[in-house]
Amino acid sequence: MDRTKVEELVVVASKSVSCGGGGGSSGHPNVYLKMGDKKKVVCPYCSRLFVLNMGDADEAGLGAEN
Repeated sequence: MDRTKVEELVVVASKSVSCGGGGGSSGHPNVYLKMGDKKKVVCPYCSRLFVLNMGDADEAGLGAEN
């Protein structure tokens, strides 16, 4: 079980996301994350949780390239 503390939940429309840690002096390098077969991914730098919106085009295979 992943015991990483989740700092923020972000609902997204794509299984590929990018995270920059919120910008400013508290930010981190911009990273690109892919969900793969899952419907969520956690940023390894800031623990922001990205969750796929189940009603979006990606789920139907009509969205952006994964």
